Amino acid sequence: MRSLRLPAWLRRGLEAGIFAGALALLTVIAYRWDRGAAVGIASLPVGPTGTIVFALPVLAVGVFAIAYPIALAPTRLDAILGAVTGAIVAADLLTLITVAAGVRVALLGGANVLPVGFLAGILATPCAVGGMAASQLFTQHGFGRRAGRTAAVAAVIVAVPILVIGLPLLA
Repeated sequence: MRSLRLPAWLRRGLEAGIFAGALALLTVIAYRWDRGAAVGIASLPVGPTGTIVFALPVLAVGVFAIAYPIALAPTRLDAILGAVTGAIVAADLLTLITVAAGVRVALLGGANVLPVGFLAGILATPCAVGGMAASQLFTQHGFGRRAGRTAAVAAVIVAVPILVIGLPLLA
């Protein structure tokens, strides 16, 4: 029986997504541990604490999950498909585990309740889209190390205002 051979873009996207999702779970575990392992709804931490709590998941899903496949891709299409796969897998993995663990956060004074991973995925989406767009628009080839570096820098530039300005507005 022949072994199943995945395309390179799918392999790299899955690698990046699984690693970024696992890395982002460290914050979720720390968030749950900090609350004393209480199951239920917690409020979003106010100020710099909320930014620090969500920085790792947003950066892992929005930056690493797209920069790795773009940097290792041999073609432009492989870069785009790998980055999209990585971002989707990382966000889904983080969301599924936080839903299963029951780690939820109340936003806007308790008006909305979301799983922590879902909120991190929502906040990471503009970072991922901005990084992918920058890698394709501002580099000659749209793949390779330079494109991966451009994607990472652009995604971080998009992530900083989201974490510093946007996240405290949700508390």
